[in-house]
Order: sequence, then C-alpha cells, then structure tokens
Amino acid sequence: MRFELGSDSMKNFSKWFSALAAFVLLAGPAVAGHAIAAGKVKGIQADKKEFVLTDSAGKDWTFKLSDTVIINRAGKESQSDLKADDPVNVCYDKGLVTWTAHYILVQEGDAKNRELMHGAVKNYDADKEEVTFTDQAKDWTFPMGYAKVRLNGKDSKIRDIKIGDKALAIVEKIGEVTTLKCLMIERK
Repeated sequence: MRFELGSDSMKNFSKWFSALAAFVLLAGPAVAGHAIAAGKVKGIQADKKEFVLTDSAGKDWTFKLSDTVIINRAGKESQSDLKADDPVNVCYDKGLVTWTAHYILVQEGDAKNRELMHGAVKNYDADKEEVTFTDQAKDWTFPMGYAKVRLNGKDSKIRDIKIGDKALAIVEKIGEVTTLKCLMIERK
C-alpha cells in the first residue's frame, strides 16, 4: 500500500506545523521561570561564566552565571565567591536551552541548614507580624521575627512589600521548624 499526500493534506500539514512552531516560539519565554536546585559544585569554568552542579542523585547540571549573579557565603554577598565542593542552593532561570543562575546560597557554617524558596507574597498580617509566602506547591506562614526584608537589592521594611510580589526567601530548616531569614523582592 502506498500513501501519498495531496495538496490539501500538505497545506493542512503546513498550517499545523506553522502553528506549532509559533506556539513553541511564543510559549518559550512563558514556560521559562525560576526554579531551585540543590547539590555540590563539581567545577567552575570562569572563562565561560558557568559551573557544574552535582545533585543528590549524582546527576550533573550546567548553569550559566548571570551578569548580576549574587553568591551568598556566610551572609556576605559577592559575585565571585564560589568554589568547587561548595554545597549550594541555586535559584535560576529555567530557559529552554540554558539555565542561568542568579542567586547562589552556599550552605556552610551558620548557613548549613538554610535553603532557598521561590514564590510570591500571599499575605501580611501586621498585627501578628506574620508573612504568608506561597511557593506554588504550598503556603508557608512565617513570623517576621528578625528576618531581613530587601526590595530591589536594598534593605527595606515589610510594609514596603505588596501582595503578589515575586520573592526569593532564605529559610532555615532545623528539624520540623522552618524559620524565615530573609525575604528578597525584585520589583520593576
């Protein structure tokens, strides 16, 4: 049996393929978003501005360093203090081809139990001094306590934050208790 496509079938296929290609090109930026990865730095290629992370399953992942990357080691932020064998949490943009790290938390010393969470501010109760943060999968309510608040890279106050602001949080997990250490908002 032989199958041939007629001109109508070819036109329909061409339209379908064009629509699919347009969808992929337009949806690409919408699908890209922030994600969190954890593991140990396997190696750094400074000339390529990238590093390799080995996750808990032993799989290697390559990340580009953004031009504005922040590396947090012991509460001090820089753009160059990343070393091989560092245990890290990485907040990165999940592109279609390249993953780009923009915030790296080195988990050592006082920060060994700290992790990054990405989500949005859902609520703030001024009377209770609590903030509710959603990470897409779960809502977390944290007492503000001594947590730092940063807006566009500068120290700020919780009253400057708006409901719905996208946020990166540094939390500390000790046993069953999770404590908010820093809430960072980037607003355009």
